Amino acid sequence: MFNVNKRREIKKFTGIKRGFLTIIAITFTFNIFFASFLNISSQVNELKGKNFIMAELQSSLSQSNKEELEQRLLSLKEVQKVIYIDSYTAFQDLQKNLGIVIPRGENPLPDTLRIYFKKAEDVEKLQSVLEESQGIKEFFIDGIYISEINNRVKVLNLFGIIFAVGMLCSLFTLSSIFKSQIEADYLMNIIIDDTNPRNYIKAKNVNLLPFTVSTLIGLLTFFNFYVIIRKGLIKGSIFMDLLSLLQIFYIQTGVTIFVIILAWFIPTNRKIGVRK
Repeated sequence: MFNVNKRREIKKFTGIKRGFLTIIAITFTFNIFFASFLNISSQVNELKGKNFIMAELQSSLSQSNKEELEQRLLSLKEVQKVIYIDSYTAFQDLQKNLGIVIPRGENPLPDTLRIYFKKAEDVEKLQSVLEESQGIKEFFIDGIYISEINNRVKVLNLFGIIFAVGMLCSLFTLSSIFKSQIEADYLMNIIIDDTNPRNYIKAKNVNLLPFTVSTLIGLLTFFNFYVIIRKGLIKGSIFMDLLSLLQIFYIQTGVTIFVIILAWFIPTNRKIGVRK
């Protein structure tokens, strides 16, 4: 009996230690995919917000009519937001960009609306609406710019799918490792005493603390890695718009804690055969 128990303890310790290091590595990998997915989503949302049409207003249009037109455009489901730019502001920006001073009386610029829309497919609908609007003198659509933006969105969405699949695979691997550790200890408990109805619960309990600690270590290791990598990428002007640690911290910590809670509350009412 002493030899059996000693062998059981050695195998259990070795299994926990091996699983401990593996879970740290898988949690670290999961968070790399997760952070990449969050950054991709942020970039996609930012790019989608750059699609716009410039509409020049009629010079005779009153302020109330301008506001009415702006509200009518905002009511369209295709429109994300509308920015009114008065001729004086546009004139000031023009002087600043050119680096010269132009007499104010020579301002040739009209009042305009910058109309941001959600998808490239919305251009046709907005074009017909603007053509029918009496307050619009003319409008400008940069098709090349819109095409470039949406091509970048398609590429980023493809990478987003890849990272999402990586996240799911990492979670599946994490779950499989945890369950295999429980199964190994459960079988060991059966060998020692197959009449104990708490064999599975005991096997699960002995793995919960190592799983929790290793998962949190994997998360904290990733956060340190992210700070270093983000700093290096920004310093090297490779990626300038990476999310800060604070922006991903609460989301990734919340998901990790949720995974740990699931591990603690998975069912343990496994039926076992009892030796007669």
